[in-house]
Amino acid sequence: MATPDPHVRISNAEREAVIGRLHAATEEGRLELDEFAERSRQVYEAKTFAEVEHLLTDLPKTGGALAVPIGGAAESAVPDLELTHAYTKVRKEGAWKVPARITVRPQYGRTVLDFRHAQFTSRETEIELDLQYSGLVVILPRGATAVDDNVQPHGGRVVNGSRASGDGPAVRLTGSIHYARVKVRYERRFLWWRW
Repeated sequence: MATPDPHVRISNAEREAVIGRLHAATEEGRLELDEFAERSRQVYEAKTFAEVEHLLTDLPKTGGALAVPIGGAAESAVPDLELTHAYTKVRKEGAWKVPARITVRPQYGRTVLDFRHAQFTSRETEIELDLQYSGLVVILPRGATAVDDNVQPHGGRVVNGSRASGDGPAVRLTGSIHYARVKVRYERRFLWWRW
């Protein structure tokens, strides 16, 4: 985030960017929850950027950037993941290790792949789809992108809300969907709630 003129009034977008850095620092363990709450309160009460600059001085400038190991032992240590289920919901979330390849084959089921706190073991992760009358939700961390140009829909659709960004990990969706829906999105935020 570029530093605006400290004497100009802070915009909602700049306020949210500051909150994003504070949230990332909290997830990394740099801030305690009560510190995050207090600093967030001060950000929402601030009128100019000068009033929030001091809240960021003890944090790294690239708060929330994801460290992605490239190749080597980390990539080979995590086996491919295959999710095959029917008539049920499967959710992968938390601090899980993401393999280079994931296969999702539900029938009449729902799958959620939450990558927000996951550790990527390669720069690119391929998700091979074979969805039949099912749904898939992919939740990306900030800095990650998803490409869906290799998905063949036979009924249903793919809604990809990711944006091209910098050095974060990439998720590549391949395969086919049969009367199914795939949704790719980032974390949703409202005040201190995250989902």
